[in-house]
Amino acid sequence: MRQLVTPTLTIALLGAIESLLCARVADQLHGGRRHDPNQELMAQGLANAIVPFIGGMPATGTIARTVTNIRSGATSGVAGVIHAFTLMAIVLLAAPLARHVPLAVLAGILLFVAWNMGEWHEFARLRQFSPHYRLMLLSTFAVTVIFDLTVAVELGLVLAVVLFVRRQSSLFRVDVRRADDQRVEARLYGSLFFGAVTKLDALQEAVERAGPGVALVLDAHHLQLLDTTGLDALSGIIEVVQQRGGQVAIHDLHAQPLSLLRRAGLLEHLSAWTALPEADEDLSEADATTDGAVSWSDAPTGP
Repeated sequence: MRQLVTPTLTIALLGAIESLLCARVADQLHGGRRHDPNQELMAQGLANAIVPFIGGMPATGTIARTVTNIRSGATSGVAGVIHAFTLMAIVLLAAPLARHVPLAVLAGILLFVAWNMGEWHEFARLRQFSPHYRLMLLSTFAVTVIFDLTVAVELGLVLAVVLFVRRQSSLFRVDVRRADDQRVEARLYGSLFFGAVTKLDALQEAVERAGPGVALVLDAHHLQLLDTTGLDALSGIIEVVQQRGGQVAIHDLHAQPLSLLRRAGLLEHLSAWTALPEADEDLSEADATTDGAVSWSDAPTGP
């Protein structure tokens, strides 16, 4: 059973990826109606589920034939139907003649099609983009040529994820506005997630240097996103403050961080917190609490 299920899932996944990629390329090449991903996958899945019962093999959209079709003037799905019937006629009627076509001729046709698919003018625009984008494009292009499209798509996805995490982590920062024995104030900017939690070390060090009963005040007005790893790191700092007999306040929370803090039960451990109006329309005085001892200073002093 395992020998059957694993290849089946692999073929289905690769077929879906290649079909959607092919449809996306087709959308960029013509100005007609855009494809419907759900319709594309449903039609392909239904066809591939039926054809094995009549001796067929799984099929998927391919970029080479699609681009050739569009370059030749195709504007609708009828072109694909004509292409299918043409291939069937060649296989059934002209197969004996096709074997007389020199391989050099077929190679020349393939090279011509590949050259027209290249979109070489896009390489001239690379200097307009960031090094990360250039790395993704050139790596994916090279792997497509050297190996195949499937490996290139996998590499492109991995590179995109890694570079996205790196980019988002570089945007997060902690601005410690005040740090003394009685009070630590800091502003959080960006997204506090697993790739950026190490940047909270400066805040934790400021808290550990402060004296007993320190008040920690965080301005979350610019904190756009908080994940569970960031939540754990923030909880650790709050725990340190409370162990020292201090208080913690977080002000101007956005909707997503507020929701996560609520679900984690961390709001109950805060001496005060407030949310932006759009973050919680039903915010009441009983929900949001403020305390003069732990409110944000209008003019905080530096450390």
